[in-house]
Amino acid sequence: MSSLAMPQEKKREYARKATQKRVGSTSRKPPPVEEHLDQFEVKKEIEKDTRVFLKNAMKQDRLCATLDDAEIESILNTVKFYKFDKGTPIIQEGRLGTTFFVTQTGSMEVSVKGITCNTIGAGCAFGGLALLYNCPRTATVKATANSEVWGASGVAFKQSLQQNATKHQAETLKFLDAMSIFEGLTKKQKNCVAEATFSEVFEDKARVVTAGDMQTAIYFVKKGELAVYSGGHVKSTGEFVDGSEIGRLGQNDCFGESQVVSKEPFNITILSSGRSELLCVSVAELKVILGDDLGAVLERNAISQGLKKCPVISQFTASQRSELMKWVVVKDYAASAEADAGARIIIVLEGSVSGLEKEKEVKLQRGDWIEDEALLNSSSAASSIKNMKAGSGGARVAMLTRDGMASALKALGVSIANSAEDASDFTRKMVLAKKVHIFRHLSEEQTKKVVESFVTMKFAQGETVIEQGTPGTSFFVIANGELEVFINDKSVRRMTRNSYIGERALLFHEPRTATVKVVSDNAELWAIEKATFEKIIAGNMQQQLMNRIRLQDTNFGLKDLIQVKVIGAGAAGVVRLVEHKSTGMRYALKRVKKVDGEVPEEVQRECSLLKDIDHPFIMTQVNTFETKKSVYILTELITGGELHGAIREIPTVLSRAQAQFYTGSLVIVLEELSERNILYRDLKPENVMLDAQGYLKLIDFGIAKKLPEGESKTFTMIGTPHYMAPEVMRGHGYGTEVDLWSMGVMLYEFVCGYLPFADDLDDPTEVCTAVLKDPLQFASSYKDAHGKTLMKGLLTRQPRIWATDSYYEYCVSQQEYSNTGKC
Repeated sequence: MSSLAMPQEKKREYARKATQKRVGSTSRKPPPVEEHLDQFEVKKEIEKDTRVFLKNAMKQDRLCATLDDAEIESILNTVKFYKFDKGTPIIQEGRLGTTFFVTQTGSMEVSVKGITCNTIGAGCAFGGLALLYNCPRTATVKATANSEVWGASGVAFKQSLQQNATKHQAETLKFLDAMSIFEGLTKKQKNCVAEATFSEVFEDKARVVTAGDMQTAIYFVKKGELAVYSGGHVKSTGEFVDGSEIGRLGQNDCFGESQVVSKEPFNITILSSGRSELLCVSVAELKVILGDDLGAVLERNAISQGLKKCPVISQFTASQRSELMKWVVVKDYAASAEADAGARIIIVLEGSVSGLEKEKEVKLQRGDWIEDEALLNSSSAASSIKNMKAGSGGARVAMLTRDGMASALKALGVSIANSAEDASDFTRKMVLAKKVHIFRHLSEEQTKKVVESFVTMKFAQGETVIEQGTPGTSFFVIANGELEVFINDKSVRRMTRNSYIGERALLFHEPRTATVKVVSDNAELWAIEKATFEKIIAGNMQQQLMNRIRLQDTNFGLKDLIQVKVIGAGAAGVVRLVEHKSTGMRYALKRVKKVDGEVPEEVQRECSLLKDIDHPFIMTQVNTFETKKSVYILTELITGGELHGAIREIPTVLSRAQAQFYTGSLVIVLEELSERNILYRDLKPENVMLDAQGYLKLIDFGIAKKLPEGESKTFTMIGTPHYMAPEVMRGHGYGTEVDLWSMGVMLYEFVCGYLPFADDLDDPTEVCTAVLKDPLQFASSYKDAHGKTLMKGLLTRQPRIWATDSYYEYCVSQQEYSNTGKC
């Protein structure tokens, strides 16, 4: 078939099969800066009229549109005045952007690779995108007439955008925290709702809501005061008259939340008393983010948060708690009505409940919970919760009965134990055992044997768990705490909860190869004796474990490796296949040259992150070596090639099963990174390798970032535009959820054969515009309804699916993976 005869979609599909790779803004060598501007600077004070002119121009720029006057002023305080003669370049394609410009007089043309593509006149702002993106200029701007231009500091420009976003987020979270309706939302969910809020200003006597109106938004008073009226009516002129004032709402007050749940219209009218500013979140936006039945969703979140607080239930993963939720019963009780006697967990959703716990009186208010000490007890012992009754105003409670708990545990593959204490301990160990990667091949019975063999050991800070050179008799799983591993007194890694140590001596009958000490205040470890361990370890698990152990052997240097051949080369460095002289173990060795005697920042960042990650779907970093001129990174050898190449070897688009397999694997990886608060930021087929069995291995953490404790956002615009989420481009801050957008782009590429946005574009500015504005459309040949639903959720520009606790849970809820399981 000739290309002229192909329909457009088929052309795109064949184009996908080409070898073109999308490249992000990760250049190691900084491009030239805009030092040429100094020669065009003219000393000039900014006058009042000019300042107003520049403000108006900046507010027309999409990057500055959300800035308030104070933030714009902070940018204007850094401006310099420039004069350019006709024909003079103002910015040059390929140079690093350091200045944000506003034209006062004159005209300019914009060209890309020598081809004119736009013009700029007086009152236009330009140059901001490259600053935000931290990338070279993507176009040349040249004066076509004598022109006067103001240029502001790029640092001040980016700081103002970030400060604006941070301030808005803080104000909005304060608004959400003040509303009881949002009590059940997680921090991540609140951040998503915060993204959907907006400010609205009302002048004196303006109506905010009118009696009889249906609910359209929830409001929070940011500034000013509101008057609340009963009765009255609205004249044909729009004036409200004859109402009786019954109250006032001031700063930090909120209203409208009760109507969201009740779905009843307002029975009051609220007017602005003087000028007021309100923060609002529309009901329509909330439905997009949380679902159509807001009352049910918010109630479900309240139950979920209550379960997280229960000591036993808190040990379960998000997906396991989701299974428990299916067995929770919600009931309404009239005043003084007695609650069901079989309840083992009670969470108060509305009203109050009182009764006895361990024969002591307790009273529970909204949001409180109580857990029976015999929650998991297999005996018929009476509950420690007795005589629970609703308060004078009645109560709405969520309950989990003993039978419900038993059914949930059975569905999860967790058995009930013989005593409350044993049950709690057993449940925690089963949950944790299932998280340890080396146990993933075990059957349910084998996992139980592991758990039954665990012996709890507690250590204080500074204590030695195992010592290098001593015989090994036990294998340890870290239940709580942080440990540091030393080889020959040199720290090589830190290990946290769910990691394991001591396996080498058990399998290979060798002395301990490292010393492990407790660095946290204390640590709790679970130990399995050698004899039991050897009985359990077999088959796939033994093979995988032995391979992981060999990768952890770092007690050798470059001189112990033989170079076999070059297996890759690029701008970042050369990758060679190497072999250990003694063991025959093969690795990949990447050499990166130092810049001015220093290891490049992105290489330092990648090594730092990979050092502490141990996951079967993430490339294992074995060791790093430094010489005077280079740094060498030794990793596991991945022999299956790039996913980018693999999907292009398939003559058509990927089948449903293939797309499910690859996307499901990515979900597992991203959930792991999210739990560690790590943003990958450059997810694309080129950065995914395949191992010998065809499983995914995520590589290249050069622009990944671990968010500091307590932070949920970063602002740097970085990555590959075709796979980049809109939040990254807007400059208002983003979190780990942006990697799910990239996964959505990859899924679309898998099943449609081309990219969803800007498939035929390469200019970063044009690509960003397409990602921000173009509609999501599917190939006419793609008919999978569940797949479309999932991709619409992943590729929405609204913060919808990011509100879920579990990435995998969301994907399963869309039924895209329902017939194949988790992986």
